Formats: sequence, C-alpha cells, structure tokens
Amino acid sequence: MGVRYTVKQVADLTGVPAATLRAWERRYGVVAPQRSSSRYRLYDDAEVARLARMAELVREGTPASLAAERVATLATETAPPPAPGPRHPVAAPAGQAPAFTELVLAAQRYDQRLLTTVLDGAFARSSFETTLEQWLMPALTELGYAWERGDVDISGEHFVSAAVHRRLSAAFDAAGANTDAPVVLVGLAPGALHQLGALAFAVCLRRQGIDVRFLGADVPQHSWVHSVRTLRPAGVIISVPMSWDADPATRLVHTLRADHPEVVVWTGGHGITDRGHELAVPTLPPSAVEAALLVTRELRGR
Repeated sequence: MGVRYTVKQVADLTGVPAATLRAWERRYGVVAPQRSSSRYRLYDDAEVARLARMAELVREGTPASLAAERVATLATETAPPPAPGPRHPVAAPAGQAPAFTELVLAAQRYDQRLLTTVLDGAFARSSFETTLEQWLMPALTELGYAWERGDVDISGEHFVSAAVHRRLSAAFDAAGANTDAPVVLVGLAPGALHQLGALAFAVCLRRQGIDVRFLGADVPQHSWVHSVRTLRPAGVIISVPMSWDADPATRLVHTLRADHPEVVVWTGGHGITDRGHELAVPTLPPSAVEAALLVTRELRGR
C-alpha cells in the first residue's frame, strides 16, 4: 500500500490546516483518501503532492475551485512527500489555523472581543477575495462542524454569523455604487434563509464593478417579479443554499424566464447543484470569487 499520512501529518507537511484539507476534499474532490478502521483519513504520496500544489496555487491568488481543476492532472502521478522537518508554509496566511479554533471559541463563549479580533486579523492579512476563499468560508465550515458535534450551541453559531454578515455588508457598501454599470439582482428564493454565501458573492460581484442590488433572504416570488419589472436588470442571480430551497427556486426561475426572457438568469448554491439541468439556466461555480468573475465576463461581453 505504501506510506500513508494522517490529516495532521499532511497539515504539517504542506502547511494547510486540517479543516481546509477536509473542505477541499468535500467541495472539490481534489483527493479521496482512504479510511482507517477507526475512520481516520489516510493520504498517499500522490495525494500529498496534489494538495501541496493546490496550496501553492491558492497562496498565489488562484480561486480554490480553479486550483483544484489545475491539479487534477496529477491524479495518476506519484511524488515523494515533502521532506520532514521545518518548511515554509504553502497555504493561506500565517495564523489561519488558530483563527479557526478561536472562531469556535468565540461562538462557545459569545466573546465579542475575541470575535472582533479574529475577524479583524483575518481581513487585514490579504485581499477580500483571498480572505474569503482561503479563510472565511473554511472557517465557517469548521464552525458548522462544531455545531454538528454539539460543541457549539445554535445561538453561538448565529452570534458569529451575524458578525460575519455585518462585515460582508460593510464590504458591500465600501465597494461603491458602480453607477452606469450593468444592474444585477442577487437574492434568495422564497423560504431560503441562509444568505451569507449570496452576500459574499454580491460583494465580489460589486468589487468587479457591477451595479449589484442585493435583495436578501426569503424574497417572495411576486417581489422578485416586481423588482425585475421595475429595474429591467441585465441579470438575475438566485441563490439556492439548501436542497429544500430547490423547488421554490425552480418555480421562480420558470416564472422569471416566462415573464422576462430578455433577462439572463443564473442560479448558484449547494441546493441547486444536482438540479441545474432541469432549469435550462446557467449554474454558477461554488466559489463566490470565480462565480463573480464569470458573471462579470458574461455581462461585459454582451
């Protein structure tokens, strides 16, 4: 079978936090480690090499989803693992791993000072896009795992999410109005409540120079119709964060396409991934940064 490495060993060898390694595996399928009899992940040499290369690309500014595609060609190759001993990190900015732990700790303690310090430090280390891809989304995923394990109460998770929402809203305002740019509506389908991903995407899109009108969560279908009729936007992005949000989103897409065939409609989010083919509309990639770049290219090219 050859040498196998635990997730902690791979984290030490590559400089990538264990939580990020698990997020890359789940979101992008960049590796598929075997499991021990105790269900611990075990990585082989080729998987370590792919993860190290992906980390290098991400540190250079490549969106994680695109980096995963670029290292896919290494799937059948083998490479020796990095030599043991001290190494320069090849992952996100220094201090990322403790920040994951501190974010969970802030949720457990409802510690506003710690939460502010963690978020300040994260967003001070790099650009908004890099921080979003390399730190914020993986950190929130780790917080979700902590809630699933029972380590964090749902109120603590909401406490952190509310603070993140405020940060994203401030970044949205700071990006400017982008008057005379293409107008795009971004919001969630009726009944859909998890809006952090949609708001993060809206910030990225606004930072690309698009005039984004963010409608928020749980927008009734008649309100979507009204806003499209009023604004006549160049595009509409409907976020579908959960699988149970897919049916209302599907009905909304069909209504908008029937009433306004001239408007480009996109869907995005984990809840629509397996059903995008039913809607006959483009499905955006999971990376908010990559999705914003794609929409911007499409709108600018029209």
